[in-house]
Amino acid sequence: METIKKYLPTILLVAGAVSLLIAVVVTIVTLANWDNVFFGIMYLLAAFLFVALGGLVMYLAMISATVTRHFFLYDKNLGKNIKPSELTFEIVNKRMTYFMTRMASSERQVWTANIVGSDDERFGKNDVYRPLMAYKMIYDLTEHNSPAYWQLFAKADVAIISSICDALSDNDDAQLGATLVFLREHHAGNLDKISHFFMDNRAYMQKQMVRYVQANVDSMYLE
Repeated sequence: METIKKYLPTILLVAGAVSLLIAVVVTIVTLANWDNVFFGIMYLLAAFLFVALGGLVMYLAMISATVTRHFFLYDKNLGKNIKPSELTFEIVNKRMTYFMTRMASSERQVWTANIVGSDDERFGKNDVYRPLMAYKMIYDLTEHNSPAYWQLFAKADVAIISSICDALSDNDDAQLGATLVFLREHHAGNLDKISHFFMDNRAYMQKQMVRYVQANVDSMYLE
């Protein structure tokens, strides 16, 4: 099925060209052997229908060749969607940064308002973007790696941490979520412990974000 889809534009283009060629041949043969007016008109009518058919098929070829831009996979420089296996963390992170600007007015807002726990249709079908947002929230703290940002986690409402935990559980990552809840409840005043945990798991969160997109790529937005 994927092979047919891949070559469909070429197949349609060839079919359209063949139809136009048949129309030209029929027209030439008919005009060169104009013996019977009735049959001549019928042949020319058939040629016209082949022209119409060829034009329609070639139009469909153009439409099918148009690239449907995937939220994560589309490479504007290449003008096509890359393979999921070619995804890098840099691509996923950049797209999620854009996604976050659509969800909140600032990085800090996601830690003061329970956006990740909200019923927002922008999370996509079956809330597919919710676990990614949870990872992104945590990862962005490591990007800054400063007391002011660790305080965002330490002082976050318990409901926000709980929502992050639930989102991570949706990706079968309940252990990470449980650790976050434990840190918030028992070590909110120990920023060193908090920062060490997040920084030590920075690479893990990068891998999880890429793996999650690859596993759910068919449910992500098309643009």
